[in-house]
Amino acid sequence: MLAALDMVEGVANHDLPPAHVGLHAGPVVFQDGDYFGRTVNLAARIADYARPGKVVVSHEVVDAAEGTPVTFTEVGPVELKGVSGTLSLHTARRAE
Repeated sequence: MLAALDMVEGVANHDLPPAHVGLHAGPVVFQDGDYFGRTVNLAARIADYARPGKVVVSHEVVDAAEGTPVTFTEVGPVELKGVSGTLSLHTARRAE
């Protein structure tokens, strides 16, 4: 989470195109040096949804981030391409 926020903030400070990040937490399959599975697919869809300069995360990431210096704002239930049903998404930012 903090690395994602660092990246989004860092590219903005170095005259680079705006970054956007999507994060999801859950089990993954590691095979031949790569990661696969539903968790990876959901993270990719969340990243597609995220607008430039934003870090968007699933509710699972919000739960896992308890106690970190990050605050979350609920985006709401969102339908993502290729995902059945809706996901509760949140934007992340550093706590002040």
